[in-house]
Amino acid sequence: MVDLGDRDFREQVESLYWISVEIAALHEPPAVYDCALSRCLELTSSQFGFIALVSRNREHLDMVAVKGFEPAPGFYDNYRVMPLRRSVFGVAVIDERPTISNDVDRDPLRMGQPPGHPHVRTFLGVPLRVGSEVIGMSGVANKPGGYDAGDERLLATFANQVAVAIDNARLYERQREMIDGLQQLHARLDDLESERLLAQERARIASGLHDHIGQSIFGIGLKVNSLLEKGLDPPVAQTVREVRDLTIECADELRQVVFHLADRNRKDGDLSAAIGSLLRELERAHGLAVDLSVSGVPGPRVEAVADLLLSVINEALGNVVKHADASRVHVSLRHGPDHVDLAIQDDGAGAPDTTLESYQDSYLHYGLRTLRRRVEEAGGTFEVRNGEEGGLTLRVHLPLRREGT
Repeated sequence: MVDLGDRDFREQVESLYWISVEIAALHEPPAVYDCALSRCLELTSSQFGFIALVSRNREHLDMVAVKGFEPAPGFYDNYRVMPLRRSVFGVAVIDERPTISNDVDRDPLRMGQPPGHPHVRTFLGVPLRVGSEVIGMSGVANKPGGYDAGDERLLATFANQVAVAIDNARLYERQREMIDGLQQLHARLDDLESERLLAQERARIASGLHDHIGQSIFGIGLKVNSLLEKGLDPPVAQTVREVRDLTIECADELRQVVFHLADRNRKDGDLSAAIGSLLRELERAHGLAVDLSVSGVPGPRVEAVADLLLSVINEALGNVVKHADASRVHVSLRHGPDHVDLAIQDDGAGAPDTTLESYQDSYLHYGLRTLRRRVEEAGGTFEVRNGEEGGLTLRVHLPLRREGT
């Protein structure tokens, strides 16, 4: 024979089971709070209640859900966070045990209620525990006739399931945040990979233009020069000279395109890093030992000449690889208040004096000639000479013009 009390208990256990299944299926913390508190009120026939979580410093209770009364405007914002102290409410967390007060007005732990809070006559509070840690509490109030040991047992049992559901929901939320963060990181990495591939493609195109088309134009120039050395009739010679000038113009335009493609691979505002990247690539690809020294503080106007400086370095390094037979290159960048100085020196074989004297007028060295023209158009000076101890030294001085000048 099973008496009514046993039947009620079994019904309560079965109800707790299905409620626990319902709570466990939720993944969003607000949904868990809302559903759990609704079931707490139903299980205990209470008028209103709350779920509160302990702050990280364990000094406050954060009301994450309140049900059963309509607070005045601003009430929840003002009283959502309560100090964790030994009160009718807080003792369940501090002592880590359920607490019942069926006469709150005369309870020695009563500390009053904030304005706008409904009158609390009876109260049952139980801790929310995950393992050995109390993460918060659930409190219900104003059950007609007060609370008894059965209510305490029922709510305490349910609270264990609620605590696990809350902990799982918070873990799920953190996991989702991590996944979102990883997706954003993946998107940024995809963007960086696209930029890297695009930069490689620009570099490949620039290299192809310089090494193949540029060399073809160079070969045309040699043949045109050889024709001019054969003593052609004046009208024919004039036509050939016009072809030579057109070839030189074409070579200059090609050089500008190559410089533009190379410059596009640089990130704005980071000249030193861009130079360092060029030198590391030179070291990796050709086994040269490279050094970079930077002095002074770059001013905001240096960005206006950064592309030109990188073009000079690009051309100079290319010449070192192809012609210098060098093992080491040193690049020096010195920032002044109204100017910037660049020096590039290698330890190679240097250049013949005839080359140094004629490169600015010769088609055979259109790279250096174009750079010199660009530097001088920017108001700077361009100098190439053999070093005192061997190798070749290139120096560039560029003024930093103010806007509008």
